Amino acid sequence: MQTVLVELRDQKAFEELHNLEAKKLIRIITENGPASSYALPGDPVSVEDFRKWVEHAENTPTISLTQAKKQWQAQKKKLQQPIR
Repeated sequence: MQTVLVELRDQKAFEELHNLEAKKLIRIITENGPASSYALPGDPVSVEDFRKWVEHAENTPTISLTQAKKQWQAQKKKLQQPIR
């Protein structure tokens, strides 16, 4: 199973996704959890949620820039492969 975040810009696209859901090909998750990105448009974040996000970021392990670049190169190759 893969999860994909999609921004719908038109009612027709929304209807098409609901058709896929009716055929049980996809499941639409409408809830925005803590994993949703604050960089994307949407509801404003509360001060408390922002503080929690900052606290989580401060407690997340860090890696060197060199290691991050290596990981990104590996991920980039995977993303550039055609979907089968």
